Amino acid sequence: MSLEIYKTLHLLGLMMLFLGLGGALMANSTTVVVKTKVKVISSATHGVGLLLLIISGFGMAARLGIMSGLPGWIYTKIFIWLLFGGAIVLAKRKANMTLVLTLLFCGLGFLAAYLGVLKPY
Repeated sequence: MSLEIYKTLHLLGLMMLFLGLGGALMANSTTVVVKTKVKVISSATHGVGLLLLIISGFGMAARLGIMSGLPGWIYTKIFIWLLFGGAIVLAKRKANMTLVLTLLFCGLGFLAAYLGVLKPY
C-alpha cells in the first residue's frame, strides 16, 4: 500500500479512537439510562480504532524505511497507544471526571500528533 493510504487509515483510526472514548465518557457520565448496545458499539469503535492505528502506524514506518532501527519517538507513540488502550477503562469507571479525562485524552492526542509530525528524536 502507498504511504497516503496508510496515513488515511491512521487518521480514520484516530477518529474512531476518539469517537469510542467520547461515547464511553458520555454513556457513563449521564444520568439517563443508556442501552447496552450503545456501550458495546462505543467499545468496539475504540478497539477497531486502536487496531487501525497500530497497523497503519507500522505500515507507515515500513514505507518510510525506518523499521530496522526504530527512532525514540516511535517508542513514545507506542507507549501513548498503550495508554489509549487502557483509557476506555477510565472512561467507563471514572466518568464523574469527564472534564479531566477529556483534557487528558486531548493532551495525549496532541502529543502523539506532535511526535508524528515533527519527529523530534
